[in-house]
Amino acid sequence: MALELPAIIEGLAHRLIAIGLKLDRFTISFGLLNPSLIAGGLVWRPERELEFSRYTYISRNSGMYERSPFKVANESGNWVEIDLDRTADEQYGIVPDLKAEGLRYYIVIPMPTAMGRQMNITVATKALEGFSEEQRSILKSIIPAVRATVELKSLNVILRDVLAAYVGRVPAREIVNGTVHRGQTSEVRAAILVADLRSFTSISTQLPVAATAEVINRYYDVVVPPIEQHGGEILKFIGDAVLAIFPTGPSGDDSAVAAALAAARAALSTEVEPFVSDGVVANIKFGIAIHIGDAAYGNVGSGDRLDFTVIGRDVNIASRIAALCSRLGIDYLVSEPVAEIGRRHGHSMLSAGAHQVRGIAQPIPVYVPDLEILHPECDDGIPQDLVLMPTG
Repeated sequence: MALELPAIIEGLAHRLIAIGLKLDRFTISFGLLNPSLIAGGLVWRPERELEFSRYTYISRNSGMYERSPFKVANESGNWVEIDLDRTADEQYGIVPDLKAEGLRYYIVIPMPTAMGRQMNITVATKALEGFSEEQRSILKSIIPAVRATVELKSLNVILRDVLAAYVGRVPAREIVNGTVHRGQTSEVRAAILVADLRSFTSISTQLPVAATAEVINRYYDVVVPPIEQHGGEILKFIGDAVLAIFPTGPSGDDSAVAAALAAARAALSTEVEPFVSDGVVANIKFGIAIHIGDAAYGNVGSGDRLDFTVIGRDVNIASRIAALCSRLGIDYLVSEPVAEIGRRHGHSMLSAGAHQVRGIAQPIPVYVPDLEILHPECDDGIPQDLVLMPTG
């Protein structure tokens, strides 16, 4: 079986020690294509677990890279060798941390790839004499092999990150593992959550394109984190709508519904300041619908253009209930099966009636969950002329 990158780095560190390098810290870092991370790396130290380090956009914006020896190495293409006993703390941002580990000598080795991505090795020692010329020659001799190995192995990480950013982590894993043929689907039972931004058409016609994108991103920032925190899987951003599922798994429908209800409650309870641009005020209001049911989960499409999603009658029902949120002026609606499960677990459910929707033969009964939790001291998001009848 092919070794994974952590095992390769651990093995390489021990081999370098075996041939005479007094190695007390060894890292390999590489650029990523990730919405949150610019780069990642693996940090090896003797008799400690391998550590995965992350370099974020926030770190970059704080000026960390500008004060880093990596910047010098990457821009010059040369090794940066730091005698820590002779280097002031302020010369590089990392120097105080290296000194705190008791290190005496530190080298950053750039390894640019054929594809233009930046990779680096660092080696550090607590030995006063640092690294000899013979040891430097050994390091130079292994660079081509290390670069090729890390580039190949990191491509899997990068591919998964890119796919996960656009289709979600579970679909990304399925795609990387070979689910790439049209018609490759499996049946999934899940709580299906659909969120929909209110008045987006009006907002988009009043605001510039960049401001419109900022509005929708703020809305996603409210809806997406609670879904992910409660184990949901974001499958799609469909314009101003979000499609997510909470698979039932071994624990059955109750846990999936409970997770979806908790995610919806957290999102709808979040206070969002209106977005103001050029005198236009855009209130970020949205509705959420939840249904529980079965769906086909996998690839649909035509030719070489595929989509990884969920489809089926129950997905359609969830979408239609989301449209009812807008039609009835209610922020939060769930289907009858969700309401039944919610009641068993202490959620209040008020009937909002049964409504005819496009594509469904019978009227759909819908319910408003947790009014007293969602809106204890403010507008409950329900129009005054809608009569809600308690059930159960």
